[in-house]
Amino acid sequence: MGKIKKRLTLKNLTIAFAALVFALGVLITSVVGTTAQSSSSYRVLPAETEAESSPEATVSPEPKVDYHLVYPGILPDHVLYPLKMIRDKIWLWLTNEPVKRAELLLLFADKRLGAAKALIDGGKTELGIATLSKGEKYLEQAIDQASKAKEAGKETADLYEKLARATLKHQEVLGEIILKVPEETQTALREMMKYPQQGYEMVREVLERD
Repeated sequence: MGKIKKRLTLKNLTIAFAALVFALGVLITSVVGTTAQSSSSYRVLPAETEAESSPEATVSPEPKVDYHLVYPGILPDHVLYPLKMIRDKIWLWLTNEPVKRAELLLLFADKRLGAAKALIDGGKTELGIATLSKGEKYLEQAIDQASKAKEAGKETADLYEKLARATLKHQEVLGEIILKVPEETQTALREMMKYPQQGYEMVREVLERD
């Protein structure tokens, strides 16, 4: 009996170790991919530049916010999603520099926004809304972290510009999602809209003051 328990314990430890190694591997890959993306894929352009470069921008009554939402990766309905959550917690724990921490929280917010939209588009409204709620709270944390970075004397001009575009993009996507869900669900989404709306006001105040 003791040998069986010992084997089971060893097996559980092996599985846990393998899961941790996998999560760390995904974390390293994500860090490298995000670093490359931040230097090439992310674009922040003045509104007038966007209008000049895109003929559609001058015609559309509601031009799209020029902010790139990263690919969300595996969704919360995937069997491996818990490992992704472990990776995110480790990643955030290892990120202590205030500006980088704010950018990471914003990345998590953007990914959950994209994941929520994909889930709702796929008919999984309840899970999508739960994911969206977590994402908007990450957005709120990102803005709070940016404020702490600024108070610490860090260079935050680019971060606040990025947050301004992000909060507008979140409002835009939330507005699109609201039109796709049943009427009884729209109230909850309108409540969530307060996160990016209030966040934008806070960010704009900082930008105007500076």
